[in-house]
Amino acid sequence: MAAPSPSVAPRRTLVALLTAAALVLCLAVGSPPASAAGGVRTRPVLLIHGYSLSNDTSCSGTFDRMISQMRAEGFTGPFVRVGYYSGNTGCDVNLRSWGNVGNSSSWKTIAKAFSQYIYSTYTARGIAVDVVGYSMGGNVARGAVYGSSIRESGFSAPIRVEDVVTLGSPHNGAAWYSNLCLWGQCSSLKPGSSDIAWLNRNGNPQGVGGTDFTVIGSNGDWVVSASSATYMSVPSARKVVYASVPHTGGSNYMGNTAVVTRAGDALALLGV
Repeated sequence: MAAPSPSVAPRRTLVALLTAAALVLCLAVGSPPASAAGGVRTRPVLLIHGYSLSNDTSCSGTFDRMISQMRAEGFTGPFVRVGYYSGNTGCDVNLRSWGNVGNSSSWKTIAKAFSQYIYSTYTARGIAVDVVGYSMGGNVARGAVYGSSIRESGFSAPIRVEDVVTLGSPHNGAAWYSNLCLWGQCSSLKPGSSDIAWLNRNGNPQGVGGTDFTVIGSNGDWVVSASSATYMSVPSARKVVYASVPHTGGSNYMGNTAVVTRAGDALALLGV
């Protein structure tokens, strides 16, 4: 085979050098890895609702709009709507099957059952989950991670919960008028209750492999103050306060597009 002409060889050498340089640059800078670009949106997401005076919360009515938006934003894993009242509707799981839970049970008692459900259904099978807790549901989620991590009586062994987002959750108690609750489930939500004090023994509990909490509140929430909703020892980037999102109604946390997107980002990406 004839050698390339003198004019062709330098061009080939130049092309090779440019190609190599481009490859080095690509390796050095590169595209963000999948976990950084799109995040992990395949894990099961467990959604647990909040307190109801009438004990008849609809899980589907609470979360289906949020689920639809998260599906549109790329979440492909299963969504599991979790309830605990006798009158729950539209739920995929009822925690009454996983512990001694009644309609008046404290959120801590519900947290024990939630930990048992997560451990038996997911952790024991090597599956990690994410959790979204609305209102009291956030206390249940955080309590499940905490109680299981210290192996407190009634809780499961430590559970594998990668990410938790709480929406308007009374981490330091509900609004001042909750002090009028003298008994039952409501009384476990008031500031200074024994269950709230127990929860705040650890401002950032960790499940198996580590757990990232993101706490979201609003200055427009008259049920749970923004300061209580963000009362955890987590990085400031994971404490999110909106100006006017209400606690209830169609425009609440689950019905607010910006809040749902922020919650999804927190579930999908580390450090967000």
